Formats: sequence, structure tokens, C-alpha cells
Amino acid sequence: MRKINFYKKKYQALQSFYAWVDYGSEYDLAVEQALYYRGCEWEEIDEIIVHITIATRYARSGKNIAEDFKERLESTIPKAKMLNLKEYGLTDDEIKVFKEDIKEAESLI
Repeated sequence: MRKINFYKKKYQALQSFYAWVDYGSEYDLAVEQALYYRGCEWEEIDEIIVHITIATRYARSGKNIAEDFKERLESTIPKAKMLNLKEYGLTDDEIKVFKEDIKEAESLI
């Protein structure tokens, strides 16, 4: 397993997502664009963090989640819960934040 910078991954996810929103895309389209254009660079842990992070923005904004993204979350959340985050070098604080993010994302499905 490789060590990751958890907050940097969250920042990159939000930067990509909100860049598309700033260009005028609705949330549903922005999430697909962010995933498409950055997805080729990601390993599984990156993809999980990105999905969960973007899902928290849906939850906080009160926007309805698209069925495609909801289906992704339904498969991503169980994977996220099974990860041994210590193996990726996450601190206790980062693990706490990630688990809170997962709970927030679960509220969407």
C-alpha cells in the first residue's frame, strides 16, 4: 500500500468538481466531468475518497443526487468501510474525518 495525503486528495476532488460547476455545469454533470477527466489518474483509494468527498457536497447543499452517482456510492461506501486506512498512512484525525464523510455520504442512499 502507498501512503497518501488525505486532505490533498479531498482538495483535488473538490477543485476538479467545483471547476466544472464554475464553468456552468449543474452538479450532476460536474460530478461526471470531474470523474471522467481525473479518473484515469486514480487508484482505488483515490476513487473512493473522491466519490465520498463529492457526495458530502451533495449532502450539504441539499441537491438531489443523480441515479448514476447514487449507484456508484452504493458500491463505493462498503469498500470505504472495509479499508484499513492506517495502511495508507492516515492519521487518527484523518480517519475520523473520513468516517464522518462516509456517514454523510450514506445519507444520500
